[in-house]
Amino acid sequence: MLSRLLYPGLGVFGLPALARRLRNAGVILCYHNVVDEGAVTPGGEPSLHLPVHAFQRQMRWLVRHYQIVPLSDLVGRLGQRRPLRHLAAVTFDDAYLGVFQHAWPVLRDLKVPATVFVVANAPTGGEPFWWDHPAVQEAATPQRRDAWLTELHGEGAAILRSLGPTGHPALPNDRQPADWRTIARAARAGLTLGVHSRTHRALPTLGAAELTDELVTSRDVIARETGTAPDLFAYPYGAWDRRLREAVRSAGYRAAVTLDYGLNRAGADLLALPRVNVPAGISDAAFEAWLAGLRLRLRTARGPDPLLEAREVAQAQTPVGWERA
Repeated sequence: MLSRLLYPGLGVFGLPALARRLRNAGVILCYHNVVDEGAVTPGGEPSLHLPVHAFQRQMRWLVRHYQIVPLSDLVGRLGQRRPLRHLAAVTFDDAYLGVFQHAWPVLRDLKVPATVFVVANAPTGGEPFWWDHPAVQEAATPQRRDAWLTELHGEGAAILRSLGPTGHPALPNDRQPADWRTIARAARAGLTLGVHSRTHRALPTLGAAELTDELVTSRDVIARETGTAPDLFAYPYGAWDRRLREAVRSAGYRAAVTLDYGLNRAGADLLALPRVNVPAGISDAAFEAWLAGLRLRLRTARGPDPLLEAREVAQAQTPVGWERA
């Protein structure tokens, strides 16, 4: 409740606009999916599926207030220590079909470049992502999510098996992974592709051989299916450590993005770039403040969990959501 009052107050006093003018820092936005709000059978992790009308409004605001560049350009400016003020890059994790059906037309109309990070196994898997499964929504607690990402390594099949018989969820098409044909067509039309691992497991929990599969095989699969050889990586669940960072560097990636909140300044670690994760339900006032580096944060001793993080930040703006323990 407090944050729903404070963010509009920041805008009244012009603090986000002032921060944008004064800070020599670029912002990387992270979205997951954009969906048709009129779907007859909605579903999935609610914080990840942003209605298309809200996405349109946010992109129009972004075009008015920022210079939007491809993520690769922002990375280049960081490496060259060039000015970053009013610079923004748009990214999407997971490559949901909704990104190509709903977000991509908006981006093209507004001439906004974007990068989509693809989970290499997802386009041919024929299954929705595990976190969108209704059984997961019903069973999830902070403690269970910790166990799912550590003991079960964030592996979707293992997580669903741990819940017993779950059936096949009836989710709208735009809440499921895109197919290769759709992804390749968008790439040929100018959308940049990045790598989001092969299986979307929690990579810090894996051994060396498995990491090679997640970092190298995934890139090879995407290149084969789309004709694009990505050199940008996004850490699944935003989980990374020094060992994983070094593996990403050794695999030849130019840069990697996290889900750690923050802006990017000269001297930033190109293999651990922070982003602003944009949840469905965020208010316009909070959106403007976060992009300017003015986020009101709830302190917690828990490790990274982007699904809970998204729920937490959505809770700050809307009546629906989970409070983080």
